[in-house]
Amino acid sequence: MIIATVDRFAGKFWRALGAAMLVLVLLPVDASAHGERAQLASMRMRTLHWFDISVSPTRAKVGDTIVMTGKFVPSELWPEQLPSIADTVFLNIGAPGPKFIRVYSEVNGVPMIRSTAFEPGKVYDFKTVVRARIPGRYHIHPLINVKDAGTLVGKGTWVEVEPAATTAPFTNEIATLTGETVDLENVGLKGVIGWHLVWIAMGVAFLLYWLVKPELFIPRYMRVRNLGPEQANTMITKRDFLAGGAFFTVTMVLILAGYLWAEHRYPVTIPLQTGKVKVEGKPVPEGPLKVVVENANYELAGRSLTMRMNLTNSGDQPLSIKEFITANIRFLNGPAADAKVVEGEELVAGESLHPSVATIAPGQSVDVVLRAEDSLWETQRMTGLIYDPDSRFAGLLFYADPKGNRYYQEIGGAILPKFF
Repeated sequence: MIIATVDRFAGKFWRALGAAMLVLVLLPVDASAHGERAQLASMRMRTLHWFDISVSPTRAKVGDTIVMTGKFVPSELWPEQLPSIADTVFLNIGAPGPKFIRVYSEVNGVPMIRSTAFEPGKVYDFKTVVRARIPGRYHIHPLINVKDAGTLVGKGTWVEVEPAATTAPFTNEIATLTGETVDLENVGLKGVIGWHLVWIAMGVAFLLYWLVKPELFIPRYMRVRNLGPEQANTMITKRDFLAGGAFFTVTMVLILAGYLWAEHRYPVTIPLQTGKVKVEGKPVPEGPLKVVVENANYELAGRSLTMRMNLTNSGDQPLSIKEFITANIRFLNGPAADAKVVEGEELVAGESLHPSVATIAPGQSVDVVLRAEDSLWETQRMTGLIYDPDSRFAGLLFYADPKGNRYYQEIGGAILPKFF
């Protein structure tokens, strides 16, 4: 009786599990996870400081142009174990698949069709223009691909792409060096499909030859064990050698034929370009405020970063702390921030930056406790910074005078965890 009950329960469990799996497969939903969360907190804080990122428009139709602009400052506290951004990098845009085509990109006015290098501590303005290709709702990011280090991701923005007003297919036409106009959506598509079919046929034929042999997998393993290492090669017959030679010969002939066909079909070509262009960085617009970070700690219970620093105002205008940006998270000093927030912008923590001194008067030198607290520390997986072997933080501190002059500079240093 007990066994029968257990069997019935197990049967219901597996049927329910199967039904749940079927629902997940047949009813997919849009992914809402952000890939940048997977990166180490220290990497996001001490590599690139992205800010003033804007995407326009955020609602478009297939074929429309979308422009992304913004700025970034490579950190002077770049992790030593990470390959430097001053070597070889490439400006890119992140999207879930080929949903857009990139039309144009530049950094500080220099076209970014090649790789470049960026100097830590300098400001770079970037612009990327894309065209919507496939309808949907997408999270797009600016990216910097760093040689031997990987991708550094900027703040993402949701973009809605609606179907085009007409039923005409999407086209991406360009004029070649020979004066011919081609559509990059389908140019060479027949050749790609044809060669894929050829190589699939070769692979299937090779597999079938060996699969029809009776001595495969477990029987083959047992046969090799019985024959011993000295006699194992006797399992390969003369016919097998001939078949292998035939496949090798046909493969070489196909490769040579493909090369000759490509040379005949496309006689005028240029090689892929691997050179680098030089981009001059702009100096950070530091104001008259001198910032000396004395110490910092992260409180796990309060989900807050507390920085103790000494601020000296050497100017003739009072200065107010407005904003602190780190790891793409904007901590705003409430109403005093007067910061521009783009429609649909994420990772903005309003009224989350709390300085112990609201205004630094001209000529004043004062100790300030600056606390940045918000649940974004937890949801963006930034708490992992306390587990880093080199526990340090970095970010951009923004401040301004009553005339509206805006300044910013990088601050950072060692950080200690506070568990209670």
